[in-house]
Amino acid sequence: MKINDAVDLVVAAMKAKKRLMMIGAPGIGKTHAHMEACERLGWDYIGLCSAIEDPSTIRGYPVRDNGGATHCLFDGIYKAFHADKPTLLVFDDLGEATESTMKAILRLIQFGEIDGRKLPDHVVIHAASNDVTHGAGVYGMIEPLKTRFHSIISVETDVESVVQYGLAGDWDTAVLAFLRNAPDSLHDWKPSKTMHVEGATPRGWEYVSQWIKCGVDDKEVIGGCVGKGNAVKFLAFRELQNELPDVDAVMLDPSGAVVPENPSARYLICMALASRMNCTNFGQILKYTKRMPQMFRALSVRDAIEAESVNRKMNRLKNDYKPISSSRDFIPWANSADGKAICLATS
Repeated sequence: MKINDAVDLVVAAMKAKKRLMMIGAPGIGKTHAHMEACERLGWDYIGLCSAIEDPSTIRGYPVRDNGGATHCLFDGIYKAFHADKPTLLVFDDLGEATESTMKAILRLIQFGEIDGRKLPDHVVIHAASNDVTHGAGVYGMIEPLKTRFHSIISVETDVESVVQYGLAGDWDTAVLAFLRNAPDSLHDWKPSKTMHVEGATPRGWEYVSQWIKCGVDDKEVIGGCVGKGNAVKFLAFRELQNELPDVDAVMLDPSGAVVPENPSARYLICMALASRMNCTNFGQILKYTKRMPQMFRALSVRDAIEAESVNRKMNRLKNDYKPISSSRDFIPWANSADGKAICLATS
C-alpha cells in the first residue's frame, strides 16, 4: 500500500477503534502517517519508542497501595491511561523491542488493560516497524503479538506521495523537482556498519530541504542526509536554477517569459509554478506551461491540486481560501481536449 493511502486507512481505523500495525522500510513516513492522521482528526498523539522500552516501563514500577501493591505508571503509558480526549497510542519500532517487552504489552494491545486498569475507550493503539529484511535491527515478532492487531499492512513510498507531502509541507521545490527527474534517488538506502549515510530515504530528502531553506547547500552536509552520490547529483541538478526565468516574471508575462530547453530545468520551473499555483494565477501559469510538452503541464497542475487536497484534509487552508478549480480559467480548460486528457490521466 502506498504511504498516502495508508494515512487514509489509519484515519478509518482510528474512527472504527481498530488496532493497525504498519510495516515499511526505514524513513518512508510511517511515524508521520500516524501523526498526520491525528492532525486530520484533531486527536492527541502519543508515540513510544519500543526499542528502548522494557516490561517495567510498560507495567510501571511497584508501589504500596493500602497494604497491598500495584504499579505506578509513567511517561507515555501514564498519559494514555489519563487521556481525556481521543488519543492514538503508537508503539513505534515495535519489531526492535525485546521479547520480554513484547510479552508485557500483549494484554495492553488486545484489551487495553494493565493489571486490571483499563485504557479510556477513546484511546486507540497502533504500531509501526521496519521488517526483518530491512537490515534495521529488527529480529522478528512473537506470534501472539501479531494476532493482537486487527490487521498488519505493508507500506511503501513513491515519488507521487513524496511530492504531494512536500508541496503541502513547503519543501524546497528543487528537491521535489530533482526527485521527479531522478525517481531512483528517492529511496536507495542501504544498511551499513559505518558511521555514514549510505543512500537516501524520503526522510533524508526532507532534511535536505530543511538545510537548503536554512541557506546551507554544502556537499558534505547534503551527503550526510542522503549519501554522497545523491548529494553530488542533486547539487548538479540544482545549478540549473540559474537557467530559469523568475516565477513572478512568468506570471506577469507568460507568453514572453523564457522557456528553458533543458528537460531537467523544465521540471524545476514546473515544480516552482505548482508550489505557487492558486485560483487567481491558474490561467497565467497554464498559458506558460502550454508552451511546453503536455507532460510538464500535467505535472504542474496535478501536483498543485493534489497538494491543495492534502492541505484541505489537514485543515490548513484559510476559511476564505478559493480552490484552484474555482478559477474562471479552470472550467474552460478542463472541458478542452487538453484538459480532458490531463484530468483523465491523473484521476
